[in-house]
Amino acid sequence: MRARPEVRDGLIAFKIRRWKTIALNPLGFDGYSVTRARKNYWRLCTRYPEIMTKLGLSATSVVY
Repeated sequence: MRARPEVRDGLIAFKIRRWKTIALNPLGFDGYSVTRARKNYWRLCTRYPEIMTKLGLSATSVVY
């Protein structure tokens, strides 16, 4: 991601929270499937583990 270091972590955290919300509440977001949201969330988990620990989330946060 191309962003200033001050802004970068905030943007990534926003993306992580967004995909988590879509995965847990699919009826509120038309056009996105639960499997697609989980896949994107897990991809961000593996790519940015340091931000995940700051947010207090894990890869199993989107599994029922």
